[in-house]
Amino acid sequence: DHDVAQHVAQHRAVWQCTRDQIRTLDQILSEVGAPFAPDVERLQTVVGVGPVVALTVVAAFSDVRRFPSAKHAASYAGLVPATYQSGDCNRHGRITKRGSTELRAMLCEAAHHAGRRGRPLSPYFTKLCARRGYKMAVVALAHRLCRILFAMRRDGTTFDLSKVGLEEGLFEHRVIHRYRFRTTASR
Repeated sequence: DHDVAQHVAQHRAVWQCTRDQIRTLDQILSEVGAPFAPDVERLQTVVGVGPVVALTVVAAFSDVRRFPSAKHAASYAGLVPATYQSGDCNRHGRITKRGSTELRAMLCEAAHHAGRRGRPLSPYFTKLCARRGYKMAVVALAHRLCRILFAMRRDGTTFDLSKVGLEEGLFEHRVIHRYRFRTTASR
């Protein structure tokens, strides 16, 4: 019984230390990000984007004029497929993973949150998930978020759902089950 209490006390001390470190880092982030507060708040209007993701985007796309388009910004994040070309043959492979590792990681984290059920980008994510798998859908949504966030940073606009090609409303939802339990009569 004494060993368990000692073990719990050690874990509690670790969690207390972690909580203190998080408070300290939040304070540092708010001080460092103060000059960029309007941009950070604007970028947080996108579902799934929090203060850390927004600050990472601001840092990565500090001078938006160096990217001619959102496609180039996504390429900088390493979220575009590698292309293999020879003659008439064009093949696409895995994502290139070149460029900003931190930006790519933060965008993938934001994609996990933006793809949840009930969020505006959920229909896009769900459709991709059913067709290509969960991991591929996360990367595709991260790519889309990268392009959206770059355009918002470049134009100084807030997130507009109509520009993404989605609409809000009450829609009928049908579930089709492919399997069911057999009844005892049909055995």
